[in-house]
Amino acid sequence: MQNAGRSPTTKEFLSHERLRTVIYILICSALLLRALIFFFRGACAVSYPYEWSTMDGYYVFFGERLLAGEPIYSSYESLLTPFEYVPLYPVVIGALARVFGHAVWYERCLSLLFAVGISALAARAVHRRARSKAASVATALLIFGPAAISVWYIVRGIDIFAAVVGLLGIVVVAESEKHSLRRIAAATVIFVLAFYIKQTTIFPAAAATVFVMSRDFKKGLLMGISLFAGIAVIFLALQAWSGGWFFENAFVTTSSNPYAVGRLLAFSRDFFRYLPFLLPIAFIQAARGLSRKPDIWTLYFLFTLLAALLSGKAGAALSYFVPLYSAICICVGMALGDIAFAEKRRAPHTVVLLLILCQAALFFVKYVPVPTETDLQQARRLDRLIVEHPGPILSERMDSFQMLNDRDLNVEAVQLPSLIIRGKFDQATLAGAIERNEFSLIIYSGIYFRGLPDVRTAVYERYEVIDRIKLGLFYGETLLLVMAPR
Repeated sequence: MQNAGRSPTTKEFLSHERLRTVIYILICSALLLRALIFFFRGACAVSYPYEWSTMDGYYVFFGERLLAGEPIYSSYESLLTPFEYVPLYPVVIGALARVFGHAVWYERCLSLLFAVGISALAARAVHRRARSKAASVATALLIFGPAAISVWYIVRGIDIFAAVVGLLGIVVVAESEKHSLRRIAAATVIFVLAFYIKQTTIFPAAAATVFVMSRDFKKGLLMGISLFAGIAVIFLALQAWSGGWFFENAFVTTSSNPYAVGRLLAFSRDFFRYLPFLLPIAFIQAARGLSRKPDIWTLYFLFTLLAALLSGKAGAALSYFVPLYSAICICVGMALGDIAFAEKRRAPHTVVLLLILCQAALFFVKYVPVPTETDLQQARRLDRLIVEHPGPILSERMDSFQMLNDRDLNVEAVQLPSLIIRGKFDQATLAGAIERNEFSLIIYSGIYFRGLPDVRTAVYERYEVIDRIKLGLFYGETLLLVMAPR
């Protein structure tokens, strides 16, 4: 009888190696095909010249204002709603607008490049830990797997920019030999810049700080203090430059949005239901790094999980889960490339491989949406109407049509109901402008204005519908009433 605890024979081990190699090839082949499909469909979206995300044009407009020295943070007395984010991303997009003119393609293209950056950094993290090229390749390709996440690589550049810079800071800390002060300083600078792309990057910054502190308390404390000081200095400068409005516009406005547990649960369902085979692997791998001196990738996983909880706020999107998904991919890649585990626990490791293969197959259930010929024709129709009606336009978050036709933006429809509830904006200001027929066109969907009775009444009393357009966007069709003065 064979001993239950004996070591595998050479023949048995080689047999397992062959099986593992075959599964690796299948995983990487499936993920490569999935990534190629994503980039093909992404290229279709990049080349589409009209609105696709409801935020196209928003950062171009405010980026150009910022680079021209015009205020983007201000009071709420005029029809131009102040910019509601921190300023680094619009600086980048505004600079591209100066080079390429008014267009929507470069923001989408840049966002895709940021996604490639996330993929490369995730692969680098796995390779340095596991020293497995196959696991690194699989990790890089996993990033582009689920359509529910990868669609945001095209339509929400600010979140992808923040995610890649936050991950870069983590990688810099993870690769630091004995946590050198030079590396810590570099990471701190990266995290300060990341904070002024989007404030949610404070979560990976906190993960890095806790990690350094768990290894060297003094250096970790120094990193935390330096991070706070860097953020504070830039904050005070922006607060002074904006006449005291920066904090109100970029922090208070968005943080005042109502939080709904139902919204968080809906986003969580949409995120987790496409990752049933990856999640148990990622959770187990992250749990292995829990100790008095936790692993940095475990901390990154936990802190990005906390950051995802912010998606319950009004105005949030599934793009809040992008950093968490990068952490999941890294944890899965490390489990995939764990050679010691593969040699000692052959059957469990084979199960891990098979789970990832099943996940790769599941990714093909849903694809990133792309604009259709019908979408293009409807958008052209709307664009022609705008060209035929010179003058200011009022729209419910269809910014690119205004930007492409050199019309200024005005009220930010998403935030408007919240600003009115908080007493920051007087509904009568907008209703009065409508009653005076100050807009040559109103592009009305009712999504945001329907809940503002004075505005809605003014729209229907002073304007008439001249066309109905079913505009295709990445999440589906939106019926727009194009209205002109009576």
